[in-house]
Amino acid sequence: MTDAKKGIIARAKGAVENLPLADYAETLLDSCVENEVLKQIPVISTGVATIKTYLQFKEGKFKKKVEAFVESAGSFSSEEWAAFSETLEREGKKKEFINVLLDVIEKADSEEKSKILGGVFRRLVKEEIGYPQFEDQVRFTNDMQTINIHFFMHSYHNDYVLENSLGDILVNQRLAKRKIEFATKTINIAAQTQEQYIKVSYEITGIGLAYLTSLHQIYKDKIDAENLYVG
Repeated sequence: MTDAKKGIIARAKGAVENLPLADYAETLLDSCVENEVLKQIPVISTGVATIKTYLQFKEGKFKKKVEAFVESAGSFSSEEWAAFSETLEREGKKKEFINVLLDVIEKADSEEKSKILGGVFRRLVKEEIGYPQFEDQVRFTNDMQTINIHFFMHSYHNDYVLENSLGDILVNQRLAKRKIEFATKTINIAAQTQEQYIKVSYEITGIGLAYLTSLHQIYKDKIDAENLYVG
C-alpha cells in the first residue's frame, strides 16, 4: 500500500475515531486494510469519494443514520463474514459493495429508514435473502413513505386497510397484487334483493412477504404475537 493510500485511510479514520459506533461501523472503517470481507476492495484508490463520505460523520445526520443502521444490523460471526465475502465474490459484487453500502445509508432520508435498511442488510449477510432481494428491499424502503411501511407491517392482514388505499401503494411496489371480480351483495334482507358489484381485493406477493419478514424481524417487539410473520 502506498503512503498516499495510507494517508487517506488515516484521515478517514480520524474523522470518525471518537464515535461510539458498534462493531459494524468499524468494519466500514477498517475494510480497506484488515476486514476479512472487504480487505481486497480497491476502493481507497478513488480517494475523494471515500473522504467525502467519512467526513459527513462530523455533520451529525449521517452519523445518526449509521448508528441506526449498525444497531439494527447487529454483529456477525467471522464465519458469517467469510461466507458473505465468498457470496459477494461469486456474484461479482465484492469490488463495489462498500461503495454500494455507504450509498444506501447516505440516501436513507431518516434514521427510521436506516434502521430498516440495517435489518435488511442483516438478512443479506445471514443469507436469508439474496442480493436481488436486498436491492428490492432497499428500493421499497426508499420509495415508500415511512408511515405506509408501518401500515404494511401492522395491517398486511387487514382487508379494510388494504382496500382503503394501502393495497394500491403495495401494488405499485409489486408487494401485492390486485384482484378484480364481480360479486353480489344483499341490499334488502326481507325481500332477499341482491345486486351485483365490482369487488377489489389484494393479496400480498412472495416479494411482499419477504419484505414483511424483514420488517417483522426488525420490529418484532412491536408486532402482536398472533400477527407476527416469520416467513
